[in-house]
Amino acid sequence: MSKQRVVVIGAGVLGLFTARELLQHSDIEVTVLDKAHPGDGSSGRSVGMVETQYFTRPTVEVRAYGREHYAQLEQEGLTFTHGGYLRLARTEADMESFRESIAIQREFGIEDAEILSADDIATRWPQIITEGLIGGLLGTWDGFVDGFEVCQNLAAWVRSQGGTVKTGQEVTGASRDGDVWRITTAAGEYEADVVVNAAGPHAGVIGEMLGAPVPLLPMLHGAVTVRVPEFKTPTPFVMDYIPGSGVDGVYFRSEGTQHLIAGLHTEEVIGDAVSPDVLLRSVGDDVLERIVELLAERLSNADDLELDRSWQGIYPMTPDHQPIVGAHPAASGVVCALGAGGSGIQLSPAIGRLAADAVRGITEPAFEIAPEWDAARFTESA
Repeated sequence: MSKQRVVVIGAGVLGLFTARELLQHSDIEVTVLDKAHPGDGSSGRSVGMVETQYFTRPTVEVRAYGREHYAQLEQEGLTFTHGGYLRLARTEADMESFRESIAIQREFGIEDAEILSADDIATRWPQIITEGLIGGLLGTWDGFVDGFEVCQNLAAWVRSQGGTVKTGQEVTGASRDGDVWRITTAAGEYEADVVVNAAGPHAGVIGEMLGAPVPLLPMLHGAVTVRVPEFKTPTPFVMDYIPGSGVDGVYFRSEGTQHLIAGLHTEEVIGDAVSPDVLLRSVGDDVLERIVELLAERLSNADDLELDRSWQGIYPMTPDHQPIVGAHPAASGVVCALGAGGSGIQLSPAIGRLAADAVRGITEPAFEIAPEWDAARFTESA
């Protein structure tokens, strides 16, 4: 029997984890195309958080799956800094949701998450200001990876398993001849039985080429390194943002002994979408001012902070803030793996699994959240 030919457009984490899942099956031939090189886009500009501190069974399940895969990648040589992940609580309702999270995580074999009081936080990390807080949720195993390194390692693995990763392959067109897709790039043409749209911020453009539109909203985000006094204890990844709050929040974590990385995070669409080809620069003064303002509320010695370099990246968002994953209902032979926003690193293993299942025609969902991510939900509005 001939192999099923799959072309994956995009060598970020979503495309490469999809390829990794597909190459578990000997009857599939995988080619990954990227306009630049693995990790050049949003994946390589991420702060790389991997954690499971969420509040519903579906959202914890997919992150628990991601945790297993990043643990495996770490065994294969990926650098993983287990600095911990700390969510902050202002109300008793927050604390109750944290307790529920711990119970759910234990269902998936995750035993390291713990509830902290505000005093616990102040004792462990004196540099964190606990005024207005009543506690926190800490994942001690959690930490961060370098998104660029993840992509490079995955690309090497794909090649080692007989897959192909082609760089400098900007897609310029797509056509369908019977059951065969022809994907055109400036460097050549590729035939496929199935095309996976994992093009990150450019997934909307690629979707139009494929006749498989998706409502993608590229949102500009940024991060900055901050020089700080040397703390006795490294700062974990602190997330001072409440999902569903309607406003962004600040995050920060240690980067070496005398620097923090800080930025603003949201899982919602706040602000205006940008072109996926927007020129990425240093973070604007207005964003820097907000980061510094929020850091001053949570970090001691704020007057001693010294901003260092900053950079921008793109969150590929969707209108309902959920990824778009699975077979596209309007275009035969097109599978989506896109729209993970600022959670792409940690969700990419689960997205890759669902996308690979769709390529293989498996209809039984691997995760409870799959219907919420299904591409068919945007059929009428896309």
